[in-house]
Amino acid sequence: MRPRQLIALSALSALGTLGYGAVSPALVELAAAYGVSEAAIGVLQGALAMPGIVLTIVLGGLSDQLGRGRVAVGSLLAFSLGGFAVGLADAYPVAVAFRILQGIGFAGLLTIPPAVIGDRLQGPDRQRAVAVNTAILTSASTAAPIIGGVIAGLGDPRRVFLLYGAGLLLIPSTVALLGLQRGSGTVGRGHASTLVAEVRRLGAGRSIVTILLLTAGVVTLLGSATGASLPLLLKERFDLSPGLRGLMIAGVNVGSTVASAMLAMLAGRLSDRRIATIGLSLVTSGLFVLAVAPSTQILAIGGLAMGMGIGSVYNAGQHLASRLAVTQRGLLIGTWSAATRLGQSVGPPAGALLSQATTPGT
Repeated sequence: MRPRQLIALSALSALGTLGYGAVSPALVELAAAYGVSEAAIGVLQGALAMPGIVLTIVLGGLSDQLGRGRVAVGSLLAFSLGGFAVGLADAYPVAVAFRILQGIGFAGLLTIPPAVIGDRLQGPDRQRAVAVNTAILTSASTAAPIIGGVIAGLGDPRRVFLLYGAGLLLIPSTVALLGLQRGSGTVGRGHASTLVAEVRRLGAGRSIVTILLLTAGVVTLLGSATGASLPLLLKERFDLSPGLRGLMIAGVNVGSTVASAMLAMLAGRLSDRRIATIGLSLVTSGLFVLAVAPSTQILAIGGLAMGMGIGSVYNAGQHLASRLAVTQRGLLIGTWSAATRLGQSVGPPAGALLSQATTPGT
């Protein structure tokens, strides 16, 4: 895979991650625009990931059988058109419905790239490509809150959703890279049981279960913090504008990008277990700093540490799922992606409810 092709592939991941980042700084203003509570606006944020809890598994399996390119193009259409439609919706229930449609595409966009990397690369090259994909993904996450905060500060915050229409521009490069050919996966209802048997044969069952639980846990914490708790904290404790809120939230994603860049340079030198252990320690430390930070400077340090931890765990999980020699790789990666979607669905509403019921930052 050439660098240009890897960038084109990673653009799908980058687009998918914009689903949260651009909206986060505008949560307070979106609640006012729709005339709903902060907890309800957390549901709008979390609705993006709700379909993916199941559909990432389904779409991953379909990509094995129908082809990676077909599923990628369909995901692009659902994500871009659904997101654009949210920006045109005046009623909150209609906005949630279109957000769920966008979530269907979101489920595929973050599943296809690691599956293709696992298909085409081996050894350190594969681990490096996974890290590069994650670095591009988190770089987009870094820019998105800044852009979203600026747009929200200019007027109607619902205009932020209009950004997603630009995703249609990725269709030509996606078709050129992945094609629209049918996949070669095993067709039939037995493909899930086949995957389970293969994972057992490889002796990776315990590792897979552990990384699924760890991924779901840390992504729930990330969604709770950046998707709801942190924006509300920045507004209520520090009274920051949407633009400044976007900058602070972007700091978490900077940490993830730094971690991914470091892992790309260290490809082949650290095991997935070691990377995940280091990441979990950083997440815990960063969250503690966020909870007690007396100033925005200290808050930024906590966000950076948390982001580095999230990036480490995310890389470890994605690489483990992509490196196993199974015939249903898309289904396996879809299952791992489902764990991230579960965390992203639960995190923002939980963070909003917690912030509403307790002191911001708790």
